[in-house]
Amino acid sequence: MRSSMYLLGIFLFCFSYWLHRSFGKPDIEQITYHMNFGVELMNTVDPAVTHRFFRWCVLAPLVFFALLCYMERRGRGVVARRSQRCRAILSRMNKWFPLLVVFSATMFWMCDVSAFKYLTSDFGPDYFAANYVPPRSVPLVAQKPKNLILIYVESLEQGYAERKVFGHDLLAPLTDLHGASFSSYEQVPGTGWTIAAVVATQCGVPLERVTLFDPNTQGQVINNFMKNAVCLPDLLAEQGYRNVFMGGASTSFAGKDKFLNQHHYHEVYGREEWIKSGVPESAMNGWGLYDGDLFSRAKTKLRELSASKQKFNLTLLTVDTHEPEGHLSASCAQRGFAGFAGVITCTAAEVADFVRYAKDNGYLEDTNIVILGDHLSRKNPLTEQLEALPDRTIFNSFISAEAPAPNRKQLLHFDLMPTILEFTGFSLADGRMGLGYSGFNAHPLQPPKDRFTDMDKSLMNHSDQYMALWSDAESDN
Repeated sequence: MRSSMYLLGIFLFCFSYWLHRSFGKPDIEQITYHMNFGVELMNTVDPAVTHRFFRWCVLAPLVFFALLCYMERRGRGVVARRSQRCRAILSRMNKWFPLLVVFSATMFWMCDVSAFKYLTSDFGPDYFAANYVPPRSVPLVAQKPKNLILIYVESLEQGYAERKVFGHDLLAPLTDLHGASFSSYEQVPGTGWTIAAVVATQCGVPLERVTLFDPNTQGQVINNFMKNAVCLPDLLAEQGYRNVFMGGASTSFAGKDKFLNQHHYHEVYGREEWIKSGVPESAMNGWGLYDGDLFSRAKTKLRELSASKQKFNLTLLTVDTHEPEGHLSASCAQRGFAGFAGVITCTAAEVADFVRYAKDNGYLEDTNIVILGDHLSRKNPLTEQLEALPDRTIFNSFISAEAPAPNRKQLLHFDLMPTILEFTGFSLADGRMGLGYSGFNAHPLQPPKDRFTDMDKSLMNHSDQYMALWSDAESDN
């Protein structure tokens, strides 16, 4: 029992250190969500992440445990030479020391990941039910619908463009596209990792805990990923669009494939599909296909989709800029890019090249392009510079032959669902859908001024209406 308590306490300290070293400040919602996928997660994550976990959360605790046992053994010899009174005091301290280690580690870890807020979320006001507008209740009117290319760029922040911080604009290739943008695209709870950002921008809802520690429903609920939600690809499919997803990483990572298949993506491509198509693993990074190779294949798919004459939504997701170090491709290195700043600029150049290809070949006549950072970056070599900025916002750019002007500066993930629909050529009577407000066109309803603060405080509170998006009430009985 004593050894077990020591190992548990040491593991919690080491686990927290590994999270900070690899991902920055840990997010309890993200941790609990990913725990739902267990071994499947380990098989699809970048091997470098797994190696660091083994080093810091398996080997390091064993080393520290051995060192602590050695110190205890040496300490007994020192205590034996003390007075009887002193030995009695030290004996009592020694008896309770393992409990102190576990208690200290547990309290530290819970404070570190804001677990107390997580545990009390069942008792706060139901923000979701009070503000959610079911997409089915909103009339969707086609004005001049266009094709959509939706590009998610891993962890891309607007702050990388700050010349005063980095010496030059790391996003210059994207800046030069001169797309319409929102200067304050901010991150709220339940949106801070890739699958959460995809869900939030396409369904207008956060990604919350659902089935952790409930083995009776976990498989069914996760496999039917938010089956009762109506999301962007669902609505586009009903309008005759063909939805295609292409990403560099494994589509099965963190349930991404389950979401895509549940919500009318007709074609899904990721690491496994690229390997089957003949791409050698030696030509990939730890996550999957390099960004340059992804966009090369996306050009081919764009030609195919355009030739079919069917409306389409081509969704792309990059990986090269993923923390903690990024992945510099051989192609980027040959062009003189180096370090993490080089990875950022090279990925920006790859995205811009794809946009120019679409423009030069006439695709923008009937196709609009949306470029989004999926979320704020976490721990990477440029984190200190980013944290020195007064505000951290997410990159966004809306490219069209006739892009409308934004109706405000602030944008949240949930706003993207109605915003993209209106940008693509549909109109929403009040501009509302999900938890979002359209960022384009004039609408009588605008986001409340205190929306960001209210979401930060209450968005992740338990909501029966939110849970109903995942499973039917009858199936739970």
